[in-house]
Amino acid sequence: MHLERRHVFKPIILLLLIITSLSICMVIIMLNMKPLIGFSELIGNENVDDLCLSVYYVKPYLLTPYPWGVDNLVNASYTNKIIISESDLEEHFDLIKQLSNDDLKPVKKKSFLNARLYYVLESKKNGKLFDVAMWGGDSKNNSIFVNGYEVVGKDIFYDVIMPYLPADMAEEYEKWKTEGKK
Repeated sequence: MHLERRHVFKPIILLLLIITSLSICMVIIMLNMKPLIGFSELIGNENVDDLCLSVYYVKPYLLTPYPWGVDNLVNASYTNKIIISESDLEEHFDLIKQLSNDDLKPVKKKSFLNARLYYVLESKKNGKLFDVAMWGGDSKNNSIFVNGYEVVGKDIFYDVIMPYLPADMAEEYEKWKTEGKK
């Protein structure tokens, strides 16, 4: 009887060890995963005259019946849209050049997107270079979505866009950001 138990428990213990090891590996991979973006390479190879920055936004405190995705924001009738190109873009282009992969830290706990501000940088010859959607449901980290990946919000992603927003809207977003989206 004692010998039979050992034969039953060995495969069960081995199976549990394998499952635990695989789970730990997957968690490590997910935490280290970053969006496949090389900001400096993407932007460095572009002529500013060939770039266009499209910004979609609504008031940050706008109540919606459900969390908005990018499509909801872009297609809403009361969404404001700004298109910045050429000399207007060149004026603050140094901020965009400051974006780097180091600014992309994946969130530990994935949440949902509730878009209030979305911007996309596009090139005439290469199409969409990157996009940023704000905000995620992780209010602790003020998470944002860069090319669809949820990352911890960093000031640089706000700073890039604030010069292009109307002054009153920039103030509202700054207040929203500093209050932690309470």
